[in-house]
Amino acid sequence: MKHYKKFILLAGVGIFLGGSNLMGAEKSAAAIMNKAYQYIGNLDTYTFDAIVSSKDPKGKAVVQKVSVKVDRPDKFRADTKGDVKNRTIYLNQGLFTMMDHKFNYYGQLKTPKTIDGTLDFIFDKYGIKTPLEALLYSDMYKRSHYKNIKYFGIKNVGGTECDYIAFKAGDSTVHVWISTGKEPLIQSFAVIEDVSGQSYRKDTSIKWNTKVHLTNSDFVFKAPKGAAKISIEPAD
Repeated sequence: MKHYKKFILLAGVGIFLGGSNLMGAEKSAAAIMNKAYQYIGNLDTYTFDAIVSSKDPKGKAVVQKVSVKVDRPDKFRADTKGDVKNRTIYLNQGLFTMMDHKFNYYGQLKTPKTIDGTLDFIFDKYGIKTPLEALLYSDMYKRSHYKNIKYFGIKNVGGTECDYIAFKAGDSTVHVWISTGKEPLIQSFAVIEDVSGQSYRKDTSIKWNTKVHLTNSDFVFKAPKGAAKISIEPAD
């Protein structure tokens, strides 16, 4: 199994707060996570906007805004803007494009036509990860394996009633809030990583639109004026 499939955020691997025996609450936590992934994977079209906030080693706030459009099975677009990156990624029927707006260059690859196949291909061969990719896969619920995942009851997140779950993934602790009701969508999650005795936290809040109308033009890349095309080399 690939390293990223073991430790991808929200995949739910590892040990968190306790021994190896799962109680009823822990079993329901895994079911809630799987239900959320399955619901997302069954959506034909959807969009979401996310705000990702963290602090750099000097304590300065770092914010990235991510806007994602998905049209299964073979189209997605992810726009990332903020303090670190200003980039757009496209997949349109087997043509993958990565545009860096800061440096005004782009690269393109021929990939498998499906979203799932492309995400695997670009990581396995080129080491490329897309923003919030766990929310793009149609089969994330099959890829996820849970050990000692914990359920902490219902919490209010921005006026939305959510199930609160937490687990350990590698050296990180992941907290997830999933809306209850007919649309079990991940509304927010936080990743707390311990490095050399210091804790670093990254928070992500998400707003979903599952009743959106998308057209092919949403996924067609047009190179900006003066943009340079570069090659994308395989990872070592």
